[in-house]
Amino acid sequence: MCSGQAVAQTLTAEDLMNMPLEKLVEVEVLITGASKYAEKASESPSIVEIITAEDIHRYGYRSLAEALNGLHGIYSSSDRNYNTVGVRGFNMTGVSNSRILIMIDGRRMNENVYDAAYLGEEFMLDMGLIDHIEFIPGPGSSIYGANAMMGVVNVVSKKGSDINGTQVETGIGSFNTGLARATYGKSYKNGANVLVSASGYISGGQDDLYYPEFDSFFTNNGIAHNLDDEYSKRLYGKVQKDNVTVTAGYQSRYKKNPTAPYVTLFNTQGNDTVDTQIYGEVRYNKALNEYSSVEFRTYLQSYDSQLQYPYSFFGNYVETTTYAGQWGGAEATYVTSAIDGHKIVVGGEFQYDFHQRMYDSDIFNVYQDSDRSGLRSGLFAQDSYQILDNLVLSAGLRLDQHHMIDNVQLNPRLGLIWNPKPSTTVKLLYGSAFRAPNVYERDYDAFTFWAANPDNEEEHIKNYEAVVEWKGSDGYRVNGSVFYNLFTDVLNKNNDPLSPDFRKYTNTGNLTSTGVELGVEKKWDNGREAKLSYNHTEYLEHTGTAFGPVDSPKNVAKLRYMEPFFADRFKLAVENIFVGRRKTLGLRDADSYNLFNVNITADNWFLGADYSLGIYNAFDGERDMVGPFFTDQKIIPMNGRSLLFIVRKTF
Repeated sequence: MCSGQAVAQTLTAEDLMNMPLEKLVEVEVLITGASKYAEKASESPSIVEIITAEDIHRYGYRSLAEALNGLHGIYSSSDRNYNTVGVRGFNMTGVSNSRILIMIDGRRMNENVYDAAYLGEEFMLDMGLIDHIEFIPGPGSSIYGANAMMGVVNVVSKKGSDINGTQVETGIGSFNTGLARATYGKSYKNGANVLVSASGYISGGQDDLYYPEFDSFFTNNGIAHNLDDEYSKRLYGKVQKDNVTVTAGYQSRYKKNPTAPYVTLFNTQGNDTVDTQIYGEVRYNKALNEYSSVEFRTYLQSYDSQLQYPYSFFGNYVETTTYAGQWGGAEATYVTSAIDGHKIVVGGEFQYDFHQRMYDSDIFNVYQDSDRSGLRSGLFAQDSYQILDNLVLSAGLRLDQHHMIDNVQLNPRLGLIWNPKPSTTVKLLYGSAFRAPNVYERDYDAFTFWAANPDNEEEHIKNYEAVVEWKGSDGYRVNGSVFYNLFTDVLNKNNDPLSPDFRKYTNTGNLTSTGVELGVEKKWDNGREAKLSYNHTEYLEHTGTAFGPVDSPKNVAKLRYMEPFFADRFKLAVENIFVGRRKTLGLRDADSYNLFNVNITADNWFLGADYSLGIYNAFDGERDMVGPFFTDQKIIPMNGRSLLFIVRKTF
């Protein structure tokens, strides 16, 4: 299940340009996110989808959330402050993606307070620096430990040689939006590969946003005015020399919040969020011989979020919340195929959480003041055993210790991969995963809306799946899968005032779901391509929540189409995303919607630059998202039609 072609490094761009279509479609995707080593997607013990840098450019994806929204089975949501994604009909509101694992070049990016993964302007990497994105749905704890419940996203960054010069990019768009990026990348004769980049983004957002929940004379008739601004800046650098790679990144983002969360004043300035992240890593990898290799990495990261909540028009009663985390760790991985018929990976890692700080106060009270620390560690192993020429058994196991829970976690993964024909792959998959309570769910204890719960425990998921994939010599790829998920001990905030656990996060949720995914894509010799995907998920049973699965569409369908024209100088890419009806935390459900986007690109055209014009929500359709538990709005409307024009030039 692949979108785009991420190819083996031994193939040059000229090789691909001269390759006939019947050979080009046989080029296998090399992915690293499924097993911690490069392998063909058809041989990995999982389903894999890929988004390439070409896809990002052609379809005009402005953020990681938008790129993921183009993938099979994923649907994105927003509360106008943060973006979340649901996978296969599962997306609990207000949890900041803590049930998926986001990585950059194989390194975990989820922070250590919410265990959240950030997908918008608060994501560490500019979209122009992404080589490709790997999405592996389903449990990934057998390799990656906590948070890899619903899937793993590995964002692979570009190297300096991919830029090969100085690249500048600038863009303007609707809502007074502007962006700029300057990147230098080069491969030197001494073997050093250097990339340095700085980028910035600014948007005034929508001038007026109407929320009927606040429609009264005293709250500006429900209109939030000039409260959708967003600014961000990023610095990123990567140096590769011989076997060593050093990476560092800085990201800061400011966002006004128009929804007045947590019963704050509506249509009032000062409802602001500032997120800052710093990241550094040193990685060493070396081939020991023709069969074996090792990789070591060590890293330091920090995350800081400052949130302002105004409760007084006079500015003297503002609640300030700070979430700050600092953590570091190391990992070692050994991969070998020295034993005939086996590809084995073993390794271990640890992460020490130096600080997991939550501080919440106003001029009168301190609502929260806590700071945790502790160790997360894991040992993992996986063996891909070639039973027959066309049959592989992949078996993986990981043992995890996590300072937020008492129980040691043991999570297996099994995959039976059969290729009855060179064009056909059949996979039978099983996996399990866990998620420990994050610090917010464990410790937050405001006397108004929350109570700490030192006794909550980890969540679990078990996944069973069957997959069939077929690729033809005429450019067709067809895939289908059926899956069954069993969720147990899911953490929910208890809203029953008669319960002794009122206001606490407790392990009361149990869910079972079954679903089917179908996809077909076709590539033509002239560069035309089309892709259609469909996902249907049914929740068969749910307990522990009064509302059942929230923000869980039964049906998600997507169509992508790209057409070259004017002698291949321009390309037109269209994308239609259908998301079905979703239950909210209120009395009214969020209606189904179609999101239709258009993007036109021209490369190496006027003055040798690349151009892109994106028209988002081109038909100006209504698109409602499910509101989180901390807003009065249980349905949050998204933007109408908007445009973004980008020029990129490499010197």
